[in-house]
Amino acid sequence: MFKWRIKKLNKGFSIIEVLVAIGVILVSFTGALNLINKSLAFHDLAYSRLTASYLAQEGIEVVRNIRDNNFIANRSWNDGLTEGDYQVQYNDLALKNFTGEPLNFNTITGIYNYEPVSQTNMPTRYIRKIFIEKISDDHIRVQSIVSWKNRGGDFQIIVEDHFYNWL
Repeated sequence: MFKWRIKKLNKGFSIIEVLVAIGVILVSFTGALNLINKSLAFHDLAYSRLTASYLAQEGIEVVRNIRDNNFIANRSWNDGLTEGDYQVQYNDLALKNFTGEPLNFNTITGIYNYEPVSQTNMPTRYIRKIFIEKISDDHIRVQSIVSWKNRGGDFQIIVEDHFYNWL
Protein backbone atom coordinates (compact mmCIF):
# COMPACT_ATOMS: atom_id res chain seq x y z
CA MET A 1 0.00 0.00 0.00
CA PHE A 2 1.24 3.38 0.85
CA LYS A 3 4.71 3.71 1.95
CA TRP A 4 5.45 6.90 3.54
CA ARG A 5 8.81 8.18 2.92
CA ILE A 6 10.17 10.32 5.60
CA LYS A 7 12.57 12.81 4.29
CA LYS A 8 15.72 12.81 6.35
CA LEU A 9 16.72 16.33 7.19
CA ASN A 10 20.19 15.42 8.54
CA LYS A 11 22.38 15.75 5.50
CA GLY A 12 25.57 16.89 7.32
CA PHE A 13 27.36 16.51 10.60
CA SER A 14 26.02 17.88 13.82
CA ILE A 15 27.96 20.57 15.62
CA ILE A 16 28.90 18.09 18.34
CA GLU A 17 30.35 15.65 15.81
CA VAL A 18 32.40 18.45 14.26
CA LEU A 19 33.72 19.58 17.65
CA VAL A 20 34.67 16.02 18.63
CA ALA A 21 36.46 15.51 15.30
CA ILE A 22 38.37 18.79 15.70
CA GLY A 23 39.29 17.79 19.26
CA VAL A 24 40.66 14.42 18.14
CA ILE A 25 42.68 16.06 15.36
CA LEU A 26 44.09 18.69 17.74
CA VAL A 27 45.10 16.09 20.34
CA SER A 28 46.83 14.01 17.64
CA PHE A 29 48.57 17.06 16.19
CA THR A 30 49.71 18.27 19.63
CA GLY A 31 51.10 14.83 20.45
CA ALA A 32 53.03 14.71 17.18
CA LEU A 33 54.47 18.19 17.73
CA ASN A 34 55.46 17.29 21.30
CA LEU A 35 57.22 14.17 20.03
CA ILE A 36 59.11 16.22 17.43
CA ASN A 37 60.10 18.79 20.06
CA LYS A 38 61.41 16.10 22.44
CA SER A 39 63.31 14.47 19.59
CA LEU A 40 65.00 17.76 18.67
CA ALA A 41 65.88 18.43 22.32
CA PHE A 42 67.40 14.96 22.65
CA HIS A 43 69.39 15.47 19.44
CA ASP A 44 70.75 18.80 20.71
CA LEU A 45 71.76 17.27 24.05
CA ALA A 46 73.39 14.26 22.39
CA TYR A 47 75.30 16.55 20.01
CA SER A 48 76.44 18.72 22.93
CA ARG A 49 77.64 15.71 24.93
CA LEU A 50 79.54 14.32 21.96
CA THR A 51 81.24 17.68 21.31
CA ALA A 52 82.07 18.07 25.02
CA SER A 53 83.59 14.59 25.19
CA TYR A 54 85.82 15.37 22.19
CA LEU A 55 86.89 18.67 23.76
CA ALA A 56 87.67 16.93 27.06
CA GLN A 57 89.77 14.31 25.30
CA GLU A 58 91.57 17.04 23.36
CA GLY A 59 92.52 18.68 26.67
CA ILE A 60 94.12 15.43 27.87
CA GLU A 61 95.97 15.04 24.56
CA VAL A 62 97.41 18.57 24.80
CA VAL A 63 98.80 17.81 28.28
CA ARG A 64 100.22 14.51 26.99
CA ASN A 65 101.86 16.43 24.14
CA ILE A 66 103.48 18.84 26.63
CA ARG A 67 104.81 15.89 28.63
CA ASP A 68 106.14 14.20 25.48
CA ASN A 69 107.81 17.42 24.30
CA ASN A 70 109.53 17.64 27.69
CA PHE A 71 111.13 14.25 27.02
CA ILE A 72 112.20 15.27 23.51
CA ALA A 73 113.75 18.53 24.78
CA ASN A 74 115.58 16.71 27.64
CA ARG A 75 113.61 18.63 30.28
CA SER A 76 112.07 17.17 33.39
CA TRP A 77 109.05 15.05 32.38
CA ASN A 78 106.66 17.24 34.39
CA ASP A 79 108.17 20.63 33.49
CA GLY A 80 105.25 23.08 33.28
CA LEU A 81 102.80 20.50 34.66
CA THR A 82 102.46 21.76 38.22
CA GLU A 83 99.32 21.40 40.33
CA GLY A 84 96.50 23.77 39.51
CA ASP A 85 93.69 24.73 37.16
CA TYR A 86 94.56 25.55 33.56
CA GLN A 87 93.10 26.06 30.12
CA VAL A 88 94.59 24.92 26.82
CA GLN A 89 93.78 25.02 23.16
CA TYR A 90 94.71 22.48 20.52
CA ASN A 91 98.15 23.91 19.63
CA ASP A 92 99.45 24.97 23.05
CA LEU A 93 102.90 23.88 24.17
CA ALA A 94 102.40 25.36 27.65
CA LEU A 95 99.51 25.55 30.09
CA LYS A 96 97.71 28.85 30.67
CA ASN A 97 96.00 29.82 33.91
CA PHE A 98 92.29 29.03 33.96
CA THR A 99 90.14 32.12 33.41
CA GLY A 100 86.74 30.49 32.95
CA GLU A 101 86.23 31.96 29.50
CA PRO A 102 84.39 29.75 27.00
CA LEU A 103 86.05 28.25 23.97
CA ASN A 104 85.45 29.91 20.60
CA PHE A 105 84.71 28.04 17.39
CA ASN A 106 86.37 28.98 14.10
CA THR A 107 83.74 28.43 11.42
CA ILE A 108 86.33 28.19 8.63
CA THR A 109 88.76 25.70 10.20
CA GLY A 110 86.26 23.94 12.48
CA ILE A 111 88.68 24.28 15.42
CA TYR A 112 87.85 25.31 18.99
CA ASN A 113 90.25 27.91 20.42
CA TYR A 114 90.76 30.91 22.69
CA GLU A 115 91.55 33.37 19.90
CA PRO A 116 89.62 36.68 19.96
CA VAL A 117 86.00 36.61 18.82
CA SER A 118 85.52 37.68 15.20
CA GLN A 119 83.13 37.12 12.31
CA THR A 120 84.61 33.66 11.78
CA ASN A 121 85.55 32.90 15.41
CA MET A 122 82.32 32.57 17.37
CA PRO A 123 81.89 32.04 21.13
CA THR A 124 80.48 28.70 22.28
CA ARG A 125 78.84 27.41 25.45
CA TYR A 126 81.74 25.09 26.34
CA ILE A 127 84.19 25.86 29.15
CA ARG A 128 87.21 23.56 29.47
CA LYS A 129 89.31 23.35 32.62
CA ILE A 130 92.43 21.22 33.00
CA PHE A 131 93.06 20.16 36.61
CA ILE A 132 96.47 18.71 37.51
CA GLU A 133 97.19 17.00 40.80
CA LYS A 134 100.60 15.72 41.85
CA ILE A 135 100.32 12.18 43.21
CA SER A 136 104.07 11.56 43.59
CA ASP A 137 107.33 12.73 42.03
CA ASP A 138 106.75 10.31 39.14
CA HIS A 139 102.97 10.47 38.84
CA ILE A 140 100.37 13.18 38.11
CA ARG A 141 96.62 12.96 37.68
CA VAL A 142 95.10 15.10 34.93
CA GLN A 143 91.40 15.86 34.61
CA SER A 144 89.90 17.63 31.63
CA ILE A 145 86.53 19.06 32.66
CA VAL A 146 84.18 20.46 30.03
CA SER A 147 81.02 22.15 31.28
CA TRP A 148 78.16 23.81 29.43
CA LYS A 149 74.55 24.95 29.80
CA ASN A 150 71.86 23.48 27.60
CA ARG A 151 68.11 24.16 27.78
CA GLY A 152 68.32 25.44 31.33
CA GLY A 153 70.44 22.56 32.64
CA ASP A 154 74.09 22.46 33.66
CA PHE A 155 76.13 19.61 32.19
CA GLN A 156 79.68 18.42 32.67
CA ILE A 157 81.99 15.77 31.23
CA ILE A 158 85.17 14.76 33.04
CA VAL A 159 87.96 12.80 31.37
CA GLU A 160 90.80 11.66 33.62
CA ASP A 161 94.23 10.27 32.84
CA HIS A 162 97.39 9.54 34.80
CA PHE A 163 100.84 10.45 33.53
CA TYR A 164 104.05 8.90 34.77
CA ASN A 165 107.76 9.47 34.44
CA TRP A 166 108.36 6.42 32.31
CA LEU A 167 112.05 7.08 31.65
